[in-house]
Amino acid sequence: MENKTGKYFKYAIGEIVLVVIGILIALSINNWNEDKKEQQEEYLALKSLHSEFIESRELFNKSQQFNKIIFNGMQYLLEILDAKQVNESLVDSIYFHLDRSAWSSGTFEPSRGIVNSLINSGKQNIISNDNLKLLLIQWNDQVISFQNTQRLAQDYKFTYLFPLISRLTQLPSKLKRSDSNQINVSQGEVDLNLLQSKVFYNYLNQCWVYSQSILVAEKSTSKGKKVQEALDNIIFLIEKELEK
Repeated sequence: MENKTGKYFKYAIGEIVLVVIGILIALSINNWNEDKKEQQEEYLALKSLHSEFIESRELFNKSQQFNKIIFNGMQYLLEILDAKQVNESLVDSIYFHLDRSAWSSGTFEPSRGIVNSLINSGKQNIISNDNLKLLLIQWNDQVISFQNTQRLAQDYKFTYLFPLISRLTQLPSKLKRSDSNQINVSQGEVDLNLLQSKVFYNYLNQCWVYSQSILVAEKSTSKGKKVQEALDNIIFLIEKELEK
């Protein structure tokens, strides 16, 4: 009886050990499947984010190119005013750059559907790279801050500078402007006295400062530079994760 009891006890222990091993194996397989599922979900999210941020960078670069043209127009006018070089021989060039300075700024409206969907649904945690996750969370605030500065620059220009430009000269009709944005500068007439007034200089100078704050420059801490760095860093980190 003692021998039989010992055998039954060993058999029961063996059965328990097998059951436990079976459970552990099942849990491991389940965890492996869940990990694979999460990795696949992260991969698809990263692919979508990559497309979205590539598009946003292209939009940003285009708006920067357009705003650079406007900025250069203002800078040219400031330079000849600072150097006191305003004269009749420069009327055509002044007219040309006044027209450029009066343009509406190129606005930056990035695509944010994917990143907003991740954050609003609380699924940003599927992103395993903590640095990338933090940049994605900060992205909306950076865009809003940049757009506020852009709006401030635009509002200031149309409130103060544009009315003076309208008094300085009659700008070319947009209906007659060619696709290449070239204008017939020989028809320009400019009030050089108003151009050289303190009020015009001060408004132009402030618009130049606002425009500079949304442009990207090598040695700059402008909001434009910060947006460019954020875009480049996010795209770089996404591509590194997709390579894994």
